[in-house]
Amino acid sequence: MPASPELREQFLKHNPIAIEHRRDRAEFDRELGRIAGWLPRDRPLRVLDLGCGAGSWSGYWLEMGAHLVALDLDVDFVRSAAQRLTGDKGRLYPAVGDAGRVPLASRSFDVVTANSLLEHTPHWQSVVEEAARLVAPGGVLMLHTTNRFHPFQTEVRGFPFYPWLPEGVRNRVLAWIMKNRPDLVAYTDLPAVNWFHPVKLKAFVAGLGLDVFERLELVRPEELHGVRALGRWMVSRDGRHVRGRTLYYLLTKSVSLYARRPA
Repeated sequence: MPASPELREQFLKHNPIAIEHRRDRAEFDRELGRIAGWLPRDRPLRVLDLGCGAGSWSGYWLEMGAHLVALDLDVDFVRSAAQRLTGDKGRLYPAVGDAGRVPLASRSFDVVTANSLLEHTPHWQSVVEEAARLVAPGGVLMLHTTNRFHPFQTEVRGFPFYPWLPEGVRNRVLAWIMKNRPDLVAYTDLPAVNWFHPVKLKAFVAGLGLDVFERLELVRPEELHGVRALGRWMVSRDGRHVRGRTLYYLLTKSVSLYARRPA
């Protein structure tokens, strides 16, 4: 969180997590469609939104009738989410806390989400381990984070190929930005410090006892329209015969994983 009131004001004014209260509903519906077959249908879902921000997607889960814990380290974000989602207070449980240490019972959530969180967390391993601990049998962990192979990222504005820099160089560049151009990181003092190799992150999550799928393995050809339709040759209806995985890693901005705990 920004160190001075002036930077804090700029952060809350310009940071996408603070101001984007409602993200693309169609994107949420596509995400839900990829995991819907794994979720219970005879009762309300139990959802944990780690790094909820101002509740961009929390509201969509609540609209589905879910009971939702919205957790973030930033008290202003949690307060904003709680105020905007007042109509769902009976099913919304806002909480301020560290995603790496969640004081809730193991295996108690049907869905645990961590959207745009891991890249900002130096102790990302403990966050993933904690998230996996909280997934119930048959439940799903959804992870969306930075992709080190995609050159045109949005975490550091106006800096193409930033993820491709050697880590030491990248750290020095980021230190300069934080001191001289905080606007390039939306005035946050928790900028992205991790850039993930999709295969290595998938292996880490699988090592926690979950069955892990990449988005490429769950997308169906009929979902791809417009320019994206050019990628239909990469995917298959059964998810077992994907092609062009390396090209996919270069073209997609994020690493998106869907990890299911065996029932």
